Amino acid sequence: MPSKSDKANDPGLRTPDSGLSCSVVVASFRPGPLIARCLTALLAQQGIAGLEVIVVDSSADGTAERLRRDFPGIEVLALERQTHQSVARNLGVARARAPFIAITDQDCVVPPDWLARLLARHREGEYAAVGGAIGNGTPRSAVGTASYLIEFNEFLPAGEPRLVTMTPHCNVCFRRQVFTTVGPFVAVPPGAEDQVFNFLLCQQGQRIFFDPTIVVAHLNRTAFSAFLRHQRLLGFGSAVARRTVALKGQAFIRHPGLAYGLPLVRMARTTGRLLRDNRPALLRYLQLFPVLLPGYVAWTAGFLAGLRHVLPVAEGVAGRGPGRHLWNVGAGETPSGLR
Repeated sequence: MPSKSDKANDPGLRTPDSGLSCSVVVASFRPGPLIARCLTALLAQQGIAGLEVIVVDSSADGTAERLRRDFPGIEVLALERQTHQSVARNLGVARARAPFIAITDQDCVVPPDWLARLLARHREGEYAAVGGAIGNGTPRSAVGTASYLIEFNEFLPAGEPRLVTMTPHCNVCFRRQVFTTVGPFVAVPPGAEDQVFNFLLCQQGQRIFFDPTIVVAHLNRTAFSAFLRHQRLLGFGSAVARRTVALKGQAFIRHPGLAYGLPLVRMARTTGRLLRDNRPALLRYLQLFPVLLPGYVAWTAGFLAGLRHVLPVAEGVAGRGPGRHLWNVGAGETPSGLR
């Protein structure tokens, strides 16, 4: 029997509210005006009753107070210091009371039927998670589109609905029980959380359903310097993910020298994927090569930094890769190397 302290720390054990259909968790850090579009879209959901929206904000710059004032219908949890998205989401999930918990990001805009369609898919089968595609929210920006195609080329609005092993956590809805059977999100840096949690979920025999017609618009970074910084951060997270669980690509962990070829490997894989699934996107991808190449180089630099970084050692995560490391970052903490 779990103790009271266990229940306080276990995001799946909070008493559910039968009057709620779905909870939505949004992690926020210095979102500027972007989050207003996100929250306005969430509060305009149609075909669903009993919705709660929980924002976990770690900006510590007045953002939480502004959100409480401008959006009195949402719950805002304010943190004192910058907190990794994985940790912030865990804090939000811990406060959620609905049988289904959806997650999106501060830079995403969801359609009015977003939750209704995700929940409809859940009712069709015993899925642990239902995810959808990512749309390009900055189609007129060359940098924004390059960022979109690097990060989300596996999750474009194309193809048939299907079972998958990976879905992005800016457009996903989980059954509440997932957070007790699989556990909370592992506290890893950006770029790693989705990969690690989805791996652990599938390892336990849980199913993820992907519907490419349920599309969330992602507002990508359009400044070139911000694009490069973000790609480096994602590359760092990708290395950490593969040192945390046995994801594909362990050869790059065991033989770090191979990682220098990752720009070519990733470009080849994306080209093949777009050639098969979305040829109009492939044409745009090829046109953006002068922007994409520096992005891939920055991502690879981040990956190499992630291979060298000393990670805290922890036990208890099945399927870990050879590094046997696990991040354990508390609320408000920022590990070195990610600033």
